[in-house]
Amino acid sequence: MRVERLSESVEDYILTVYRLEVLYGMARTSQIARELRLKEGTVSKVLKKLQEEGFIILSRYRGIKLSDLGREVAEKILRKHAVIEVFLTDFLGFDKLKAHYLAHKMEHLPDEVVEALYLRLGKPNLHYFISFTRELSKEEYEHVIPLTKTTPSKCYEITHLYVELSTVLDKLSRSNCGYPCVIRVEGLGTKGVSVSTPNTEIIFTYQEGETIFVREVSCSD
Repeated sequence: MRVERLSESVEDYILTVYRLEVLYGMARTSQIARELRLKEGTVSKVLKKLQEEGFIILSRYRGIKLSDLGREVAEKILRKHAVIEVFLTDFLGFDKLKAHYLAHKMEHLPDEVVEALYLRLGKPNLHYFISFTRELSKEEYEHVIPLTKTTPSKCYEITHLYVELSTVLDKLSRSNCGYPCVIRVEGLGTKGVSVSTPNTEIIFTYQEGETIFVREVSCSD
C-alpha cells in the first residue's frame, strides 16, 4: 500500500512504537511519552488517531503494536537512518557515535535525497537494528553484555546500541564521550545505572540500559 508523505511527528510516533515493540514485545503509553518527552494525555490522543488511520493496534491488556502498514513505515524510516549513517561516517568522516546521533535527527529527509546518497555510496550493506557498532571479533562478542549486567567500579567500552532510544543518544551526545566511548560504572541503584565518562556523570534508566551493550576494559585504557 502506498503511504502519503507523513508529518515528522507522526513518523516519530510510529518509529518509537516500533523500537519499543522490538525491545519489549509491545509499547506502553507511558513509555512512548517518556521517549518523546510528551504528556501521556497528548500521546493518547495521537495514538487514537494513528489507530483510526490504520498504523497501530491498541489493546487495553496487550499494549500498543504496529499494524502491517505501520511496520512498513517504520522499516522505511530505519532504512533511511542506516543510509544516512553510512554517508556521515564513510563519506564525511564523522565518528560512529556522532554519526549515529546526527542520523537520528535526519531520518525525515526526503526519500529522493536518501536514495541519491545510497546510490552515491555504491549501495552499501545496511544495519537496521544494531548500530553505533565497533567491529569486534567473534570471541570478543561473547563477552558483550547489556549495561544492566555490569559491575560497579569497573570500566566498559560501549560496543553498540540495540534499537536505540532517543534518550540514550541524547545522554551520550551531551557527555561528549567520544569514540570509542569508555565509561566507568559507579553503581546500580533505584534510578538506574550510574556511569561516569571523562567529562560527566550519567544515569541511564534500566529500560535504557537494556539497549546499551558493553565489554569490560581496563580502567587505564
